[in-house]
Amino acid sequence: MGSEQILIRQEDGAKRVILTVDGEEASECWIIPLTIRVGVAMVRVDGIGGVETKPEHRLKGYASRVLRRAMEEMAAGDAAITMLYGISDFYHRFGYVTAGPEFGVFLHAEQIEEPLPLGWTVREFTPEDLPAVQSIYERATALATGAVVRAASSRAWHKLLETPGSYPQDECWVAVSPQGAVEGYAWRARWCWPIRDVLEHEFPDALTFGEVIAVTPSAADALLATCRRRTAEEGKDETLLPVPPDSLIAVAARYIDARHVQLYSANGGSMVRVLNVERLLRALEPELGQQIRQSGQKVAPCRLTFRTELGEGMLVIDREGARVVQAEDRTTSSKVYLVHLSQGTLARLALGFAPAEDLCARLGEPLPEEVVALFKILFPVRYQHAYLPDRY
Repeated sequence: MGSEQILIRQEDGAKRVILTVDGEEASECWIIPLTIRVGVAMVRVDGIGGVETKPEHRLKGYASRVLRRAMEEMAAGDAAITMLYGISDFYHRFGYVTAGPEFGVFLHAEQIEEPLPLGWTVREFTPEDLPAVQSIYERATALATGAVVRAASSRAWHKLLETPGSYPQDECWVAVSPQGAVEGYAWRARWCWPIRDVLEHEFPDALTFGEVIAVTPSAADALLATCRRRTAEEGKDETLLPVPPDSLIAVAARYIDARHVQLYSANGGSMVRVLNVERLLRALEPELGQQIRQSGQKVAPCRLTFRTELGEGMLVIDREGARVVQAEDRTTSSKVYLVHLSQGTLARLALGFAPAEDLCARLGEPLPEEVVALFKILFPVRYQHAYLPDRY
């Protein structure tokens, strides 16, 4: 057996975890730092991507060793959760659980020219449109779950500027209102691995757009007409739009010939794992408080302790909101509840994977009815979704 070593290198703002054998790189993964939205909260995430072992070094447990070392590195950092897009029946060994489905809207191709909404036009994206497109993304994802918070210098925007001529058949269209404002865009983003390596192979008869976002219904209608026209021009049978059901694009598709799908994978696809319970609860404080205030229900003050295999975290709940407290803080609530749950269940609650009462019913110990009722307020069902240009 050769000499083995695991190294961690900083590269391009990420961390690369490498297992070497006799000085040769044999297996690796990347830790990609991101921030995602969960309603009004912003949660630090470490994405795992680029998991690969060279063929001659496979079936020796190297990928597992690399991932365990990556877990140690992430747990020692500042991320609350880690997420990945994984193959089936591997990552659950490291505590990852399915975070949600893949969403898709399929549109039938339209062979005739569809009229756009009165006064609207659709034209190709130019670099001068970038500020408007960035604003559209921010507005449309401001209260989303799973959407990546993009800096002006993010990879996605850099790739969009490269679109003309850089990638075969890549394109981006913008919808322009009668007043001349850009209010939506449709980007094929063919450089993305989910499109290039997955969707175009799984759905060869569909024309896939990686990111289609609008901030007004008319813009959504105009973009759908354009996507269907482009599909017919490419000789495809239908258009595939990977958009969540609560987007204006998905809502607009209800008015035309379309089918909406949600594809779940028991131990694969979009997956999540908690890294630190207290960090996660603290990151969620703004959104949990928002849910309490917006519910309009009378919430009895209490203290909730979430106890998992990774440790625990405590929340004080009252009608004004939610806040994380330390174990020694016993000054507030008249009711104290201890909730035993796995870190995976906590992650699913946070991302709205399923109705809270269903997740609670699957716990080893039944919870008091008042706690289940509170969880239904704190953790509503959500449409967890990251647009394809941000995936790792």
